[in-house]
Amino acid sequence: MDAADLAGRDGLERFRAIRWLHDHWARPAGPRAYYWYLTFGNSPALHALAGECQQAIAFPYYDLTPVPGLHLTLDRIAFDGDITPDQLAAVEAAAADACRTVAPFAVTVGALGGTRGAIGFTACPARPVRDLRDALRAATLSVCPQAPVRGAEFHPHVAIAYANSDGIPAAEAIAAVEKLHATARAGVTVTDAAVVLLERRQRAYAWHPVARIPLAG
Repeated sequence: MDAADLAGRDGLERFRAIRWLHDHWARPAGPRAYYWYLTFGNSPALHALAGECQQAIAFPYYDLTPVPGLHLTLDRIAFDGDITPDQLAAVEAAAADACRTVAPFAVTVGALGGTRGAIGFTACPARPVRDLRDALRAATLSVCPQAPVRGAEFHPHVAIAYANSDGIPAAEAIAAVEKLHATARAGVTVTDAAVVLLERRQRAYAWHPVARIPLAG
């Protein structure tokens, strides 16, 4: 069993243990913020896979991620208003220096699973994604030592749907994900990291790229 299969199996087993869904949007919306993202605008295989899986989980209690908006969140840089344009440019420059020694790498996005509040793919192998996240975090902190980087344990994933209701039995969603789990796989090549400005809207996230940092190793 390879790493992708193991991570995917663990994600499915955790999802199978859930009895009730939780409204992802119930938590208060925070301010706009700058983030490090991986984006997938040049990944038609992933777009096709996401579309197929979303058709199978198009239940009214899920809000689907628009396929062009698929992304993998690496880290937070700063809240809008807490960083100046010069500081953001300095973060980008530091990241560009760090990424001169980071080579593009391939990951498999798939192994559909879920949590109480979302359904998504696991990205494997996790190590190169974590290494890139660490390099970008170091670049951020070199400019903004008090940056509000994310403290939660990092599991690279790509969300394709968010639960919009509380108290919905999870069995129907779990059954749909189980049917897709074994075959849901798409290969992508990571060639850059993006600085994006993210905001939460009504039952949706909206982001736009501010800068792209190439992996030039």
